[in-house]
Amino acid sequence: MEQLETKKAPPKSAEYQALVRAGPNPRPLQQLHARLIITGCHRSRALITKLLTLSCAAGSISYTRRIFHYVLHPDSFLFNSLIKSSSKLGFSLDALLFYRRMLASKIAPSSYTFTSVIKACADLSALKIGRVVHSHVLVNGYGSDSFVQAAMVTFYAKSGALDVARKVFDEMPERSVVAWNSMISGYEQNGLADEAVVLFKRMLELRVDPDSATFVSVLSACSQLGLLDLGYWVHEYIVSNGIRVNVILATALINMFSRCGNVSRAHAVFDSLDEGNVIAWTAMINGYGMHGYGVQALEIFHRMKACRLAPNSVTFVAVLSACAHAGLIHEGRQAFATMRQEYGLVPGVEHHVCMVDMFGRAGLLSEAYQFIKELRREELVPAVWTAMLGACKMHKNFDIGVEVAEHLISVEPENPGHYVLLSNMYALAGKMDRVESVRNLMIEKGLRKQVGYSTIDINNKPYLFSMGDKSHPETNEIFCYLDELMWRCKEAGYAPVPESAMHELEEEEREFALRYHSEKLAVAFGLMKTSHGTTLRIVKNLRICEDCHSAFKFISVVTNREIIIRDKLRFHHFREGSCSCLDYW
Repeated sequence: MEQLETKKAPPKSAEYQALVRAGPNPRPLQQLHARLIITGCHRSRALITKLLTLSCAAGSISYTRRIFHYVLHPDSFLFNSLIKSSSKLGFSLDALLFYRRMLASKIAPSSYTFTSVIKACADLSALKIGRVVHSHVLVNGYGSDSFVQAAMVTFYAKSGALDVARKVFDEMPERSVVAWNSMISGYEQNGLADEAVVLFKRMLELRVDPDSATFVSVLSACSQLGLLDLGYWVHEYIVSNGIRVNVILATALINMFSRCGNVSRAHAVFDSLDEGNVIAWTAMINGYGMHGYGVQALEIFHRMKACRLAPNSVTFVAVLSACAHAGLIHEGRQAFATMRQEYGLVPGVEHHVCMVDMFGRAGLLSEAYQFIKELRREELVPAVWTAMLGACKMHKNFDIGVEVAEHLISVEPENPGHYVLLSNMYALAGKMDRVESVRNLMIEKGLRKQVGYSTIDINNKPYLFSMGDKSHPETNEIFCYLDELMWRCKEAGYAPVPESAMHELEEEEREFALRYHSEKLAVAFGLMKTSHGTTLRIVKNLRICEDCHSAFKFISVVTNREIIIRDKLRFHHFREGSCSCLDYW
């Protein structure tokens, strides 16, 4: 096929209008391409550019490349059109190939070029290539272009190079909302939710108007940190400023309210949606599930199916987890069977873990063990065994528990959590010599137990506590208040659960260790700093211990307060001497 020398043609020609009518549809475009060749119009630069961009938009990237191969002397407009189209439509590698051809053709890239090429690098997380493109930006004099800088911030943030992203961000003379969003999102998605919140507050101080994309990232940060007050403020800002709540923003609100302990507000947002997608429905199911409201989670699931919206694999993880936390064994079995039978979905690791967890929590250890034995070898991942081990510890089945723990240590010898669980199993079985040997093995390997901490948000300011923490300026007052509080609880019938403390400690030392757990310190501080009737909301990075769970039921009585604890697995709502989990956790 001859190479094509493109010449300009009137953009309103019949051929051009035919291309516009065809749109991004492969078959009509191929027919029109043939017609252009027959009539000789394929040499028109305007027509070939339109054909190429429509072909790319249609997803026919290989066909686009073939046409482009025969274009002789393509100009910057054609290159930029192809680079932008391919980058925008997710053909990131092709965008970089077109850029490479552009440089080989000695055509200087523009700001327009760089924004699209950098986006392609960001989508590929191609840090090395992106750094090269960054050098091209500087060489070509676009280092201070606000659009290019915003793209660079997005690229470095998505690639995890947050220090570089922040450096580029700080050097921007004028920051668009896109740049702010990229930096906030970068912090949030890389586990630095606190930095995301700080930057958002700085954004407001500088009177930069946030948009829906800003709020999606900020709400996700609130979810991670348990910042319900800030989440309330964001929701009120959205409503008062008439910002359209699309399904993405609504899902972020549902997740935030659910993960911050207000599932009824999450449901209100969910009900306000005109038409939700599978992600929004799944978020609502998951929200009810993590609070232990399994029946309500299943009601949403059945409503979803009645609306003929097909659940996906993530939906079934939410459903099975809800069943596990609420003891709905029959319903969990049905949901698991439904995956294959009705929707043709193959259960994955997460679904298997949920099933083992569900059987284990209910005390059906034999059934859980049999379920594991029926899995294929490649499905026997550590997470499945960890769920089994947790069930063995909960129901004090030492024989199976020790066997499972020793297996886990053999496959994941550097995971300190397995050693801790094995040590606990030995301690509960009274085999203190084995406890000592496991602890010594951890020391030899340089492994340490994960440090537990709890946070409480008061007046939009988070406070963090660890066990026995004395770093707070009001430590003496907090300890004294907690001592008095626990005395009042003992008067009401509370008795410490010594199994929750380290087994090598003496009895008095155990009680001391139990009293100053991080979540108890957080609760004491919250009671000191909030008015009567205020609900306390605590976030803990580990699973709440049995002693704290028992203590908070009594604290809710003697203080007449509601206490909500979000641990690593679920929520616990303590009210009037009982917990929402009904001690099923």
